[in-house]
Amino acid sequence: MMSLHFLLISHYMNNPYFLFDTCIVWPVYRDMRYSEQGTAMRDKNHIQSLERGLRLLEMVGEASPPPSLTEIARQMDLNKTTTQRFLQTLCTLGYLNRTENKRFVWGHRVLRLGYKYLDNANLVQVAQSFIDAFSAEVTGTINLAVLEQSEVVFIYRKEVRRFLNFDLHAGSRLPAHCTASGKALLSDLEDPKLREILAQMELERVTSRTLTSKQALWDDLMQTRQRGYSICDRELSMDLISMGVLLYEHSGKALAAMNLSLNAKDCDDGHLKLSAAQLMQTGKAISRALGYRGNYPRQRSAFDNQNAAGHTG
Repeated sequence: MMSLHFLLISHYMNNPYFLFDTCIVWPVYRDMRYSEQGTAMRDKNHIQSLERGLRLLEMVGEASPPPSLTEIARQMDLNKTTTQRFLQTLCTLGYLNRTENKRFVWGHRVLRLGYKYLDNANLVQVAQSFIDAFSAEVTGTINLAVLEQSEVVFIYRKEVRRFLNFDLHAGSRLPAHCTASGKALLSDLEDPKLREILAQMELERVTSRTLTSKQALWDDLMQTRQRGYSICDRELSMDLISMGVLLYEHSGKALAAMNLSLNAKDCDDGHLKLSAAQLMQTGKAISRALGYRGNYPRQRSAFDNQNAAGHTG
């Protein structure tokens, strides 16, 4: 059974760089950090309540038949009051369900995280060779990212040149509104969901060219839908122009976005058009490898096009 440690711990830790450390480093060192009795080696960063919650989730998933409150408390060596608090919290969050006979099983949030991890792992495995070859062809940095609310999370990066003053790697986060991958992913959302996310977003100004008006961002996303790729023109860095495309799986669902980072000083119209064509070609090839057989980019429905005219926020 897949360990929940590397699936769930990043949900609890509010650390923008923790996802990579969790997914890659945590499984490797798990056996080193735990004794035979399963007690974590203590350090100043260790959160005991988080450990107990994760171990409780694992215990419930491994139990057959599903355990009761009393059985969980006994196996976890906790009193019933503390156990009840853990169970209530995990049920409220959707990680556990309570059955009619007062026993506990995994909830939909656990399964969703598991499937998401497997999707991302398979996506990187399929896309990596295409991205590496494309990066070598254009001598450019390529990123693969997924959307989490108002941010993008990198799941793979082939770096050729660094445009920002800080390191980016798998697990790093950036604002969606000023990144090409973020714009591509936002543009794929259904209009009601897009309006909901835009209403919650704080469009912080990163450069003088960052879009800080929600109407301006909405209009930009509608243009992205029509073009089939996004453009981020010096909105994250004055040295950087980036373009992004979506990657689809067999059902036509967008799994992630891939973006190409270019030196703004080298980007005349001809270079941009050529780079966009190469990026689209690579995005199509990866989508085909993921089982997608439809038009690339995927055509928006008539309903989407009719409702793209205005933003309610």
